Amino acid sequence: MTIDVDAIEPGLRIPLWSREGSYYHWNRFHGVNADFAGHHMDDEVGRDEGFASAFISAPFSHAYLHAMLREWLSDEGRIVTVDMRLKNPLLRGRTLEAGGKVTAKRADGDEVIVDLDIWQVDDEGTQLGVGTATVAFSAPSA
Repeated sequence: MTIDVDAIEPGLRIPLWSREGSYYHWNRFHGVNADFAGHHMDDEVGRDEGFASAFISAPFSHAYLHAMLREWLSDEGRIVTVDMRLKNPLLRGRTLEAGGKVTAKRADGDEVIVDLDIWQVDDEGTQLGVGTATVAFSAPSA
């Protein structure tokens, strides 16, 4: 996919991105990070802590926003910043959907800087996280 940087304007929504909240995905992430906390892997522990099941870790939820942005940017841009506030965790068995909307665009030297509002919800509409991101593209040639 080629991004037309000239066509990026405030209000543009980037493609939605989703992932299932499953042990398959979580095991891979936690294996690499050597983080097997019970509440992320065991429904009973999650319930003992007041949740309906096991739940995603905060770093993994944050990593999903990076994955969403990387998929949109492909090799054409870079992530400058991502700032997210968690509201609720993704529970095992739910599906996370992430999205973003361009809020500003500006030239900065040989780059075009794009600011976005970003968010995560689950398949029941529960707000999981909200935040902002800034990405950069090479300025189009004149």
